[in-house]
Amino acid sequence: MTWKWKVPSAALLALATATVVAPAAHAADVECTGDLGDQTISGDLVVPGGVDCVLGGATVEGDVVVEPEGWLDATSVTVGGDVVATDAYGVSLDGTSVGGDVSAYSADTRVGFLYLNDLTVGGDVAAGGIDVEINDSTITGTLLTQEASYVDLLRTSVHGDATLDGSAYGVSVAGAVVGGSLTVSNGQRDLLVGATTDGQADEWGNAVAGDLVLTDNSGNLRVAGTAVQGTIRTSGNDPAAAFGPGNTAGGVDGDHSGEAPAPAPEGDQAVAVTVPAQSGGELTWQLEGSSSLVDLGVATEELSYYQAMGQLVPVRVQDTRAGDPAWSVTGQVSDFVAGGQTVEGKYLGWTPGVLENGGDAVAGEHVASGFDEGEGLAQARTLARADEGHARGASVVGATLDLKLPLDTPRGTYTATITLTALG
Repeated sequence: MTWKWKVPSAALLALATATVVAPAAHAADVECTGDLGDQTISGDLVVPGGVDCVLGGATVEGDVVVEPEGWLDATSVTVGGDVVATDAYGVSLDGTSVGGDVSAYSADTRVGFLYLNDLTVGGDVAAGGIDVEINDSTITGTLLTQEASYVDLLRTSVHGDATLDGSAYGVSVAGAVVGGSLTVSNGQRDLLVGATTDGQADEWGNAVAGDLVLTDNSGNLRVAGTAVQGTIRTSGNDPAAAFGPGNTAGGVDGDHSGEAPAPAPEGDQAVAVTVPAQSGGELTWQLEGSSSLVDLGVATEELSYYQAMGQLVPVRVQDTRAGDPAWSVTGQVSDFVAGGQTVEGKYLGWTPGVLENGGDAVAGEHVASGFDEGEGLAQARTLARADEGHARGASVVGATLDLKLPLDTPRGTYTATITLTALG
């Protein structure tokens, strides 16, 4: 894969300034009818019915109330109080935290949704009559869902009890760590606790500190890959719960089919940890500084040539790709142009260097100006590289530029473009 960006090089000076304005603090009880961005709300936030409220990086010091048909779409948000939604179109909380409880209910219907992702909830989560998806989160209190369309509880820790009751379109519990008891009751269709639909163990196991209670379900009830410190209790399920491979339990009480769980260890502490899938990662870079213009100043006349020197704008490189493969950054310069005059780019050379090295970067070789020998940077040359297995920290690389021009070069202010290419 190849990425490119360009850095102009010229005998000019460019300065840039930036003004940072802190987000305004709003007074108490603010209505959100659009995109509030990363503002700070000192009181409660209300999402009126029929509107979409978008929060990105916002802080709400009080509660968030979503009225009927309102939609809350919040990313990287911090809520000091509760999030309460009644008959809402939907609530999506992605990232950061809610200090209190999360409650989302739709009366007498299965309309709406509650999506929690990468979220820490300081209190309880309760939802009813809607779609419920909870991924990669931590719930400090309890979890209760009632008459939900379906419930996905994936790679999430619930410190208290988790009760999933009356899900008409199924339940999936995978990668869950429940500090109390886990109950799945009155559900239909595919009811999967650490299992695939055919009863094999899902890639994500579950750990339950208390009992696993399975009652009055009428769907494809499967349990696999689940460690239960207490007792698996089954009753009223039609068909009976089917146990697959990888289960352990302190005991079993009730009817079931399939493999008997192995005994849970006695007298020892269990340790549960969820290991996420390694992200694909990416090779990223950015120029350090406010300007991408290199000023070589006014060339000085030496005995047999003009010379100008300067510093390439440093480049920050970070590679988070799986397997830490090798990468390199190369540079090549165009010809220098001033009005109708052109001077070959080969007269520019460089001496690369590594300024910060959290990613095991290695500087490229010195390249002499073509005035002395060779083709200089008219050919692609290595600025820096890292070998396979390098560290994942960022590296900052740069170079001292050395331009030597023949004495018969016509006068003028010349510009050229250095094209930097990242390969990995």
